[in-house]
Amino acid sequence: MTTFLKKTFTLFLVAAGASAGFAQTHADGLAAMQLEHWDKAIQIYATLTKSDPADQVAWLTLGSAYLAKGDRDRAKATFDAAFNAKSEGPYAMIASGRILLLQGEQAKADEIFKKAKKYGKKDITTFRLIGEAFLFNIAAGQQKPNFARAEETFKEAIDLSAKDFATLMAIAYCYKEMPNGGLAAQHYEYAASLEPGNPLPLYMLAKVYRAAKIYEKFLVYIDKAIALNPKYSEALRAKAEYLYYDKKWEAATVAAKALVNNGAEVTIEDEMLLANLLYITKDCKGCSELVDRILKKDGSKNYLRRLQAYCHFDNGNYSEGLRILEEFFKQVTPDKVLPSDYEYLAKLQVKTGGDTTVAIRNYRKAIELDSSKWTLYEEIGNLLYNMRNYCQAAPFYQMNVDSVKSPSGTQYYRLGLCHYYCTEDSLHFEKAEKSFARVTEIVPDAGSGWAWRAKAMSKLEPDIVNHPELLEEFGKAKFFFDKFVAIGEADPVKNKRDLIISYEYLASYYFLKKDDEQARVNLAKLFALDPTNQNGLDIQKFLEGETPVPPTNGGGKG
Repeated sequence: MTTFLKKTFTLFLVAAGASAGFAQTHADGLAAMQLEHWDKAIQIYATLTKSDPADQVAWLTLGSAYLAKGDRDRAKATFDAAFNAKSEGPYAMIASGRILLLQGEQAKADEIFKKAKKYGKKDITTFRLIGEAFLFNIAAGQQKPNFARAEETFKEAIDLSAKDFATLMAIAYCYKEMPNGGLAAQHYEYAASLEPGNPLPLYMLAKVYRAAKIYEKFLVYIDKAIALNPKYSEALRAKAEYLYYDKKWEAATVAAKALVNNGAEVTIEDEMLLANLLYITKDCKGCSELVDRILKKDGSKNYLRRLQAYCHFDNGNYSEGLRILEEFFKQVTPDKVLPSDYEYLAKLQVKTGGDTTVAIRNYRKAIELDSSKWTLYEEIGNLLYNMRNYCQAAPFYQMNVDSVKSPSGTQYYRLGLCHYYCTEDSLHFEKAEKSFARVTEIVPDAGSGWAWRAKAMSKLEPDIVNHPELLEEFGKAKFFFDKFVAIGEADPVKNKRDLIISYEYLASYYFLKKDDEQARVNLAKLFALDPTNQNGLDIQKFLEGETPVPPTNGGGKG
């Protein structure tokens, strides 16, 4: 049973406000109680008591609504009013018994209720009102109502007549709250058979089945309730919300449109639900129009403009999206800003050619608000990479791959390039080689990973020009160049640049290892692609007995 915070409006004001509306009935009050719309129930029963101050049933039920809200003082006032309306008879006794329950006098209340049953032994309402006394009162020190006593008394009422709609609805509600879904459904079924044109018991059945996670039956009874009354907001809303949370976007949108367009009591929250769904289903025009309509009713809902902006981004209307989102940020309070607002602001700034550093700052704000948005590290890395700020981009790429369960070869590839070109880091070639190694592990058939791994490793070869004693250690990159050549030679046009670097390195390697035959094989391949390659020409002169320029390590142009 839902308990709301105590509110400070008076019974007189409630009654006066309610009297200005259309005529209310006990049936309306019963529906509000079942739906736990306590404020509405209070308004209805307050109106009924004003229209007929002698209506003790209305006074007693009004007290139940106040108890449901946790307002025991106002509940007692209504029980006093019920007694004063007619100080004799079973309903007056029930009012006295309820006051005793509020005071913790259980035994005395039981005696009074026993007398009330005796005097109203043929009046089913007497028994129902006693049952509701236990159903809505929570004794001091207890967490729940006395469901057992409520059930017992409701059963006594049903023994008098099994065809009283209000009593069947009361015991069904009792079972729903206990909870006992099976018995709740059974009694709501009985109630539905008594009033086949009333959608309320069908809707309550749907609620029982949803609570039991029997969603097929939930939808069956929701649709039955809507079939009886296509304007029944409760059922329309429940269906739209269920489909929304089940992520059945198209069906949810249809249901939400039915709610907003047909519902008898449409709330601004209903329109907000539809606006969200129109955004999700990419109906940008419909979303924008609805958001504008909502804002005309309640300007405090400015934060809904984000949906318009997001939608424009997704549809490629970047300038309009940026305009709306910038206007949104001018008006929105900080507590209403979402991480995605900063994310989309950054995206729109990038798409419209705005200041990249400002966009990066907004991406970082999004991450600060929601650390799970790790994919934005890659977005920041891409922006810095495109600006050739490799040293700044590398840490963001690293954070991205550290956050991903299974990073892709492309992610490691970008990270490797950043390390390769970050000359400010003395270990940048070592870090680059490690990143490209991950590329070759993830996509071993892709030549680019092997080419860049080879180039990074070639930068780690010993300086044999100045330290010829390290010649035996030369050749760290050979295996990787060989791997690339085996793949890259399949498309020499596409891979020309990297093949030149590879053949140049391999020619140097074999020359230095005194394998002249293989040196010439690679020189031939090199000159076929780059006839004027200087390192290659120097090696060829040496092989032909001419005085050469001392050969380099090879592969140095990468």
